Amino acid sequence: MVINNSIRGIATVALAGLSSGSFPAPAKGIASRKWEHIWLIYSFCAMALLPLSVAMWQHAVILKLLVANPVMSFKIAPFGVLWGLGSLLFGVSLVRLGMAISNAMVNGIVILMGSLGPIIIGKVLLDSRHMMWFIGGLSLLTLSLLLCTVASICRDRAQGAMTLNPTFLGHPVRAILIAVAAGITSSMLNIGFVVGSPLSTKAAALGCSPLLANVSIWVPILLGGLIFNAGYPAYLISRNQSWSALVRGEKTVQYWLRSMLMGVLWFGAILLYGASASFMGRSGAVYGWALFTAIAILTSNAWGFITREWTAAGNKPKILMWLSTALLCASLIVIAGQQASR
Repeated sequence: MVINNSIRGIATVALAGLSSGSFPAPAKGIASRKWEHIWLIYSFCAMALLPLSVAMWQHAVILKLLVANPVMSFKIAPFGVLWGLGSLLFGVSLVRLGMAISNAMVNGIVILMGSLGPIIIGKVLLDSRHMMWFIGGLSLLTLSLLLCTVASICRDRAQGAMTLNPTFLGHPVRAILIAVAAGITSSMLNIGFVVGSPLSTKAAALGCSPLLANVSIWVPILLGGLIFNAGYPAYLISRNQSWSALVRGEKTVQYWLRSMLMGVLWFGAILLYGASASFMGRSGAVYGWALFTAIAILTSNAWGFITREWTAAGNKPKILMWLSTALLCASLIVIAGQQASR
């Protein structure tokens, strides 16, 4: 039964990673709107509309549970606020460091902090053997991200694109600190999930499935994250006086549907991740988070090839990316194998 649950958890987290890595894809078809319009619709859909709608299922058991446990709800909401801040800081780091370096630094810290965080705060315990193998898998994953960074820089140079913003050259320490802060705060999504686990336990006792029970954690966390994820785009729209662009212009219905599809894919990924962590047991938030993030990165890289981001990049960047992908797959095998053996 334990092995079956581990396999079920790994299969579920694979679907979660595929969904998470694919959520930005619908935005590639929106050329008539600015980022802030797309992100505002996506944020409200993924962090308010969908979580609250799911929480209304089964006679609003989840909402009643949250009302009955206000202390825990307010305890985990700040983790969501920090995660939302991380999203904003990540956007700033993209401008200052460029996409390649920002993605590698932020994702690397998110994986390390998000996976090791539950162990550091004492919520998850691993014996020395499993800890050694897990660190080995994370090391392969980190090396994969470094190779991916080099490949992306080589690609941008081959395509004649600027990889580093002049701001980075002038203030390297400040730019790197912003990226580090983005990674640390973004990992709070998983730390909050672990801290809020008593809520899902109570929801399960009330008859909720693993998929639905974890919504009791996601609702306060995601509502907290909505503060920055919706607040900053709203600020930009107000500053540019472009609220009318939400309902006017070409292909308005299509752009709303695409933006909302982003929210469906992302929230679906979070739902599946929560269920997979439950299937894996107490170590699910450690192994599951590493697998979830790694598969999301792998999927995102695949979308890059599908959408021809690597056209005219030359052979060297492509070889480096394939080596990065091979290391990423190796890390997945190591981490998934250790989870399956528990």
